[in-house]
Amino acid sequence: MTSVRDKFVSMKELKTPVRITIADGKKIDAVAMGTVVLKLMDGTSVTLSDVLYIPEVEGSLISVAKLVEKDVVAQFSKDKCVFRYGDANVLEAKRCGNVYKLKTVGDEVCHAATTSRKEP
Repeated sequence: MTSVRDKFVSMKELKTPVRITIADGKKIDAVAMGTVVLKLMDGTSVTLSDVLYIPEVEGSLISVAKLVEKDVVAQFSKDKCVFRYGDANVLEAKRCGNVYKLKTVGDEVCHAATTSRKEP
């Protein structure tokens, strides 16, 4: 998910907004979904599909759960997280405090975070 509309190479407005509960319990709405291409520092690119556009969220988050659904393997260690697809390393995020940060070209930071959802 991201609040940066310019990141999208394609985007479709959602007929019904998707309500997301963030860490502090606040509820915010995703109003569109699309494809984002991340340009990595080593010159390669990674395409992320079904990315939610949420104007109210600060920055960008990559859902590890969504990556795993697409057969990406996340291997966490104390200082980094390596994402593999097949035999190839496709992303690497460095640990900074309690989050893993992925440095991309022309972008401040994307955070790789785990997600969980509890139904009331």
